[in-house]
Amino acid sequence: MKPETLFQPATPPFLINPHPKRLFREAIAQLPMNGIHTICEEAKCPNRGECLPRHGTISIMVMGSICTRGCPFCAVATGKPLPLDPEEPGKVVEIARALKVRYLVMTSPNRDELQDGGASQFTAIVAALREFNPDLRIEILVPDFQGKEESYGVLLRNPPDVVAHDLQTVPRLYHSIRPGADYERSLGLFRWFRRKADPSRVTLKAGLMVGFGETEGEVAEVLRDAAQAGVRFFTIGQYLKPPGSSLEVVEVVPLERYQRFTEAGKKLGLAVQASPLTRSSYLADRLAAENKRP
Repeated sequence: MKPETLFQPATPPFLINPHPKRLFREAIAQLPMNGIHTICEEAKCPNRGECLPRHGTISIMVMGSICTRGCPFCAVATGKPLPLDPEEPGKVVEIARALKVRYLVMTSPNRDELQDGGASQFTAIVAALREFNPDLRIEILVPDFQGKEESYGVLLRNPPDVVAHDLQTVPRLYHSIRPGADYERSLGLFRWFRRKADPSRVTLKAGLMVGFGETEGEVAEVLRDAAQAGVRFFTIGQYLKPPGSSLEVVEVVPLERYQRFTEAGKKLGLAVQASPLTRSSYLADRLAAENKRP
């Protein structure tokens, strides 16, 4: 007898972004990247064929492409990072100039080997961008800086418009999904900015992936915790196993659940962007524009 073949269900259409990835490669080839990477490519984002070619938006990854942590869901390489590039602020300005962007998102890998976790590099880049274009809206997606409040303070020397940080999953799953991180520590980052930052200038944003086996009630608890910590924007999207990841998808979350996430967040005062292909910085300019403070 032939061995039984396990049935592999087809990928639901709502988990496939129809825009060809080659469009991203062709568009990025026209930019003066000068060694700067994009999180779009490093994290194998399913939307990378859409955002830059169709909307002129990009999420750049500063401070290299090597992370000091090894989260099993992530495709970013783990290892010993290279020293910081003092020319990086100018290089980011050239990317912003080439794209003619009005809204720029940048993130970084964890740089736990640095005393301030890279906060001063973020600040230097924001300052260079402000000098280039004072009207440019800037969002930074930051690591937890190991909970160092002095690093948070560095970011406020030249504050961005949005400080984003990914919670990634529900507290029960942190040990297996996000080793090296701590749920309360991440909430502590938001609480610190809620106390110290001018809310008319700095908006707080959090993100969550689903499909790890979390319950709907657990997601509702995270939304509540985030709102109480001062978060205003919240993104929720399906975890899709990227190449190189060791973590399997537990569940494909049905579409109707995203609508319930959105409604639950709305009741808490959160502006929620929730869909299968939503990522932390997916169309971030639209989320910000549609939810301007009065």
